[in-house]
Amino acid sequence: MKKWMRRSFAFLSVWGIAACVPSAHAWTASAAEIVSMVDPDNLYFDVEHLSQMPRIAATESEFVVASYIERRLRSYGYVTRLVPFFYYEYLEPKSLILQVSGMKAESWNLSSLTYASSGQGSGSLLDCGYGTEEGFRSRDARGKVALIKRGKIPFSEKVRNAAAAGAVAAILVNDRPDHDGGTLGEPLDAAVPVVMVTQEDGIKLRERLKESETLQVTVKVDGASIVKRTSYNVEAVRKPSNGNTQQIVVVGAHHDTAPGSPGANDNASGVAVLLETARLLAEQPIDTEVRLVSFGASERGQRGSAAYVQGLSPDVKSRMAAVFQLERMGSENAGDLIMDTANGKPNLVTELGNQAGAALSPVGKDSKETASDHLPFAAAGIPAALFLYAPAEIRHPQPEDTINDISKENLLRAAQTIGMAVCEIVSPETPAFAISKQSVVLPAEMGNAKQPE
Repeated sequence: MKKWMRRSFAFLSVWGIAACVPSAHAWTASAAEIVSMVDPDNLYFDVEHLSQMPRIAATESEFVVASYIERRLRSYGYVTRLVPFFYYEYLEPKSLILQVSGMKAESWNLSSLTYASSGQGSGSLLDCGYGTEEGFRSRDARGKVALIKRGKIPFSEKVRNAAAAGAVAAILVNDRPDHDGGTLGEPLDAAVPVVMVTQEDGIKLRERLKESETLQVTVKVDGASIVKRTSYNVEAVRKPSNGNTQQIVVVGAHHDTAPGSPGANDNASGVAVLLETARLLAEQPIDTEVRLVSFGASERGQRGSAAYVQGLSPDVKSRMAAVFQLERMGSENAGDLIMDTANGKPNLVTELGNQAGAALSPVGKDSKETASDHLPFAAAGIPAALFLYAPAEIRHPQPEDTINDISKENLLRAAQTIGMAVCEIVSPETPAFAISKQSVVLPAEMGNAKQPE
């Protein structure tokens, strides 16, 4: 197995651009050769072509771009497929109403739960503790409104238990001073209208309930809807040509954009580097399977990558050695090229990236700026890292995210780094790498993408 050590760095000049890369003795011949093969004009052309218009998930423009990426990858000799997947989009309710006998409606601070359905329920209020199945069995909730504490079990289980017990609605009480709402994770097969109140309002309700034998309550959620969407992932595979380590390396990027954004930097630049990496590796001898995946619906909460990982067999997951996720790789206003992992710890991907000139981010695993498609892989225990420039581009993901703010130099530097790191691990000149599995927990809303029925 490969043993890593600190290596000296040297500055190489490629097309007159200074790039900080490890000295030649630290790299295989094929990895070092990658530096001179990267074409900045290819990169810039792809960003310009892809950013002609917004590519919102589950729209015709996203499908057109996904089809273009698939054709490009196939032209390099990869075995490709365009893979549809389903996910649910929640349209927020137009209004939330809580009416309590003897108390003013305007005094309540309400929030909705993602995937909660519209509807209305009225009945006497019943304190149902944490809303567990056992808790409901000891109470008669039929025709009543369940008052439920936050904690112990997921929101979805609380709402399902309330519906199964015959409750007509539910009020969830936040157990924290902050008021951040929540999610049911996915549309529920059995549910009742539900709202969340603040910790302070929950205390008021319980105090009023103690003062009265019966407290009549109405909960109304109006205008919420759940829409089933179809988006697409693009996968390109190249099998080993010289020996076989039985390992798999993934290079990923997302092709969709936020509404109204042409998405030159976020994330046509990432797709451009992915396509250039595919070109660079197309005729290189490799002993490790290479997969290049362009994800859809990333701006909807990493739906595409979640669906892709859900579709992997246990055997494939166990053989995935590294996932390189590419994000926002071209802004002229960017700083250093960094890497971020789901748990903030180094792994094989960051070791390879560090050798190629990228640094592990001190930002940490909780940064919203680094939420990307590496996360579902990490949750499955697969070594993965996000590559991007920091600090984050201030225009992300605004309508001003156009080709005018893209730097060829930064695109080139990113493509060189990714190309060298990936080539090092797939080259027949290096042995199989040790795979260290580190599983992390993701938010529930990231897991509701489904494969086609």
